[in-house]
Amino acid sequence: MIYYILGLTLIVIGCSHFLGVADRVEPEIVLYVQNKFKNNPLLVFFKEIWFFGRTSFTLIMLIFLTCFDWKMGSVASGVFFVAVGIEHFVKKLSNRERPYISHPAIVMLQPLEPTDSSFPSGDSLRIWYLALIVPAALGDSTLFLTTAISLAILVTLGRIVMGVHYFTDTLAGAGLGILSAGTTIWFWIQMNIF
Repeated sequence: MIYYILGLTLIVIGCSHFLGVADRVEPEIVLYVQNKFKNNPLLVFFKEIWFFGRTSFTLIMLIFLTCFDWKMGSVASGVFFVAVGIEHFVKKLSNRERPYISHPAIVMLQPLEPTDSSFPSGDSLRIWYLALIVPAALGDSTLFLTTAISLAILVTLGRIVMGVHYFTDTLAGAGLGILSAGTTIWFWIQMNIF
């Protein structure tokens, strides 16, 4: 239940950009964060951990999960692909320009230039989804869950540092990932997989 409340709350806050609530503040947030990390050695760290939010890493983890338990992996994959479908639909619908395109002062620091819309953040969706379902699938170790959530926070922050997402993009993406993780875990419980 907590995943649904948290996920929906983040999605609603993320959707506030449609109302223009933070239009002036969001570019300033990206610039501020970028200036803090632009010449910082941590920028290399953010570029490296970006991999954990990529589709390829998510697919590897879903294959691993399916090999670990085929029912668990099948449910997780099914929910993930529905979430990705929702993400792509919302991206087409919103057609929000990336920060580095809309604001010349913001620099794109990501190793590969994104070609899709900014809202919501797909990398945030993927890392939050994995950060919650993988520890649950492997036994809910508090240390593992804490480490996975810490990584998810850093990957999400990295989306802003690299100038490819606004704050509300990452909130909505994280919310969709958390909501999807909650749905996956609910299915596992209903199917007595867990």
